Amino acid sequence: MNDKESETKDKTMKIVVLGGTGLIGSKVANLLRARGHEVVAASPSHGINSITGEGLTEALTGAQVVVDVTNSPSFEDKAVLEFFETSTRNVVAAEVKTGVVHHVALSIVGSERLPASGASRERILTRKSGPGKTDPGFGNSIHDCARDAVL
Repeated sequence: MNDKESETKDKTMKIVVLGGTGLIGSKVANLLRARGHEVVAASPSHGINSITGEGLTEALTGAQVVVDVTNSPSFEDKAVLEFFETSTRNVVAAEVKTGVVHHVALSIVGSERLPASGASRERILTRKSGPGKTDPGFGNSIHDCARDAVL
């Protein structure tokens, strides 16, 4: 284990999960809580909105990590890009203001190979915009797509 890992291994952190009440976010929040972290499940329904900026600064105050698992309400390229550009701009501004040092953004496996995709461009933007260390977390969204197609 390197020195950085040993520094944080047994440390309880405040972690804000953007999209923390959604399908993936609620699971992430529960796993982090089970490991003893203080977790803020951030979502518009909890008064924390990455698009309007409402509640972001308050939620991120004292946090060491932001985990972004938000998703655009639209699959249309322009709407996706606008959603994530606005969200990223607001979140990064709040992270800088509050001193957050790590930003983990969930992305889709292979998305970096589709530069014409709005979803891909937004995650590239996120990686370049973060105030400190920005870590992409890759996952497969097939379950979301299948669920949405059925519903």
